[in-house]
Amino acid sequence: MQRENNRAKLLTRRAIMLAGGQVALLATLAGRMYYLQVMQADRYAMLADENRINIRLLAPPRGRIVDRFGVALADNHPTYRVVVVAEQAGDIESTLNAVATLVPLSDADRRRVTRDIRRKHSFVPVIVRDNLSWEEMARIEVNTLELPGVSIEQGLTRFYPFSEAASHVLGYVAAVSESELTGDDPLLELPGFRIGKNGVEKAYDLELRGSAGTSQIEVNALGRVVRELAREEGIPGQEIVLTLDMALQDLAARRCLAEKSAACVMMDAWTGEVLALVSMPSYDPSAFALGLPQAAWDE
Repeated sequence: MQRENNRAKLLTRRAIMLAGGQVALLATLAGRMYYLQVMQADRYAMLADENRINIRLLAPPRGRIVDRFGVALADNHPTYRVVVVAEQAGDIESTLNAVATLVPLSDADRRRVTRDIRRKHSFVPVIVRDNLSWEEMARIEVNTLELPGVSIEQGLTRFYPFSEAASHVLGYVAAVSESELTGDDPLLELPGFRIGKNGVEKAYDLELRGSAGTSQIEVNALGRVVRELAREEGIPGQEIVLTLDMALQDLAARRCLAEKSAACVMMDAWTGEVLALVSMPSYDPSAFALGLPQAAWDE
């Protein structure tokens, strides 16, 4: 009988100790949960938002360059490009063949698309053709239902209304080279961003660039875009006013120096302002703005 009583007391003590351990464990877990959920709530909410929300830069419109009377010498025109999302398109080769029946695609375009798809996530859009004409854009739009994963995006490209007449003065814009990626301006990291390489475009490049806008994008765990939460457009670049008189500039380019190797300068004798500055032979700065040299390099 005594043995049974001792055994019962032993079991009771063990049960009490086990129950006490459980209570202590639960209290520890409850305290830790309170610390994480209440005391550290702001910190973890911020970390969660950083994982959920991506901030993306938006390239601002480049500032215009005008003559003394406000005539645009360098402006921005809307441009269209066709892009493809690999995970939606499925068979990329068949998709490219279908697109090629609507707009011309070179072998270099095909190689570039294949290369970019291998390097990027399957849900990231890849440019198939840039600088589409209105007719080419319309053909793609009409047939989008038969082209899964293919869509049209709109942007801006540099446009020089007078082409070769003022190219030596204006210079041109082109893609950022590796040596120019100093890390000082995040705009230079944007795909397709172009900066001034010569002439006025280079001399006043910082003023013409403007300030970048931002877009808050919600993404899932894989980095796929879910929706756009907020958008703040950038500040356009400054407008640069030159002393040139484009009527005189164009006259000198077309009549005085046409098909000759020469230069011409017209100045206001009273103020010293340059009214016309022409050099022949010239070049078309739009070729650089449209990225034609880069296409040649890709070959």
